[in-house]
Amino acid sequence: MVDENNLNRVRYTILGTMLRNPACVGEVMTKLQPRHFDSVATRGLFSAISKLHFAGAPIDPVTVLAEAGEDYEVAIDEVLKYYTEDVLYYCDLLLEQSRLFEVQRRGISLAEAQDMEAANKIIDDINALMVSRNKIELIAAAEAASEFYRRLKEKEKPKYLKWGIKALDEGLFVEMGDFVIIGGYPSSGKTLLSLQFAVGMAAKYRVGYFSLETNFRKLSDRLMAHMAKMPLPDIKRRALSEDQWKAISTAAAELSKLQLDFINAAGMTVRDIQALSLNQRYQVIFVDYLQLVVSRGKDRYEEVTNISKDLHTMAQHHGITVIALAQLSRPDKSKGKPQPPTMASFRESGQIEQDADVAMLLWPVDINDNRSNRILKVAKNKEGEKLKLELQFDGATQTLMPVKPSLAAELSRINAEIKAKERAEKETEPKQMEFTDLDDDTDIPF
Repeated sequence: MVDENNLNRVRYTILGTMLRNPACVGEVMTKLQPRHFDSVATRGLFSAISKLHFAGAPIDPVTVLAEAGEDYEVAIDEVLKYYTEDVLYYCDLLLEQSRLFEVQRRGISLAEAQDMEAANKIIDDINALMVSRNKIELIAAAEAASEFYRRLKEKEKPKYLKWGIKALDEGLFVEMGDFVIIGGYPSSGKTLLSLQFAVGMAAKYRVGYFSLETNFRKLSDRLMAHMAKMPLPDIKRRALSEDQWKAISTAAAELSKLQLDFINAAGMTVRDIQALSLNQRYQVIFVDYLQLVVSRGKDRYEEVTNISKDLHTMAQHHGITVIALAQLSRPDKSKGKPQPPTMASFRESGQIEQDADVAMLLWPVDINDNRSNRILKVAKNKEGEKLKLELQFDGATQTLMPVKPSLAAELSRINAEIKAKERAEKETEPKQMEFTDLDDDTDIPF
């Protein structure tokens, strides 16, 4: 258990140092709050110092006593006995010990919980304490400029996640710690597409695939159909030819080399996903799908909002790239025809589109026919341009691949590029001065 006497000495040292060295007060204020001082005396002194600091008033024993009141005279005399040259170390020590004390206190409450609902709430509180941020990262503009220039001069280029689709590889700059959303209607192919992404990324990164809807056996069936390039129904019926067995064997050997784990995540909270991801040291995780993650809230909107915010925070805080799948609302109709989805189509919460660094939308070319090709649209791209491409859908082999443009479309694209280049060159040509011919009889005004 935390030694309360030692913890109080830490508090006295921080307060005594602020009274004797007011120059450190600003730094202490960026780290601590009144709640970190548990007794009436220490909390009252900290609050008085804080009020004087933000008012721009001088801080010393006299002004603090005047602000706090005569009842604090004994407390001021006591804290003035303590001092340190490294007050920030004591601040970090107080934060760590305070968190430990709170965890221990909640542990006692957990042991006395009357039901699982109460126990789960306490566990959520403990998890929140374990990941709370205590340090504020402050970078001066000059330091940021210097660091940027250093990165620019590095021989090794920055490494971004690869998606296995050229347009995405060239247009997306997703790094560790980013939050990516893939939205789609039910049965639109978002799980299929995410499995393709996961396989490609798992050759280089540790990848966790959290499935809240489909068990790993069904996922592995679909994945093997994709990797072996054979019809899924043949795998389901176990009706495989000798050549197919060989293809399956080769695909299974390739799959076994990947750093890819499947997690049956039904009933998991974001905290559960986070705890397992940290334990397994995943660098990239997939969540299929966001709206099925367990969360608390007064209504469904608040629940989904909290899930999105917590996944985003997890990505940023721990440097884990989170790629979450999300269901879209049913397509809107205009004049009786279904309309393509937009960012507003994310079901149940607008927080999803706000949190995402990259948001992709996936839907069938013919919304009434799930066998048709798919449109993949990057509708939000914080560090790049939006893009849109058509993917050929092969349901049998569980594969989505870019559709090759027709000859006419390719010629049209090349022609457009040539014209754009000609316009750009024309705009950069130096303009020549134009002269007007004057008749001999023209009066010259000078």
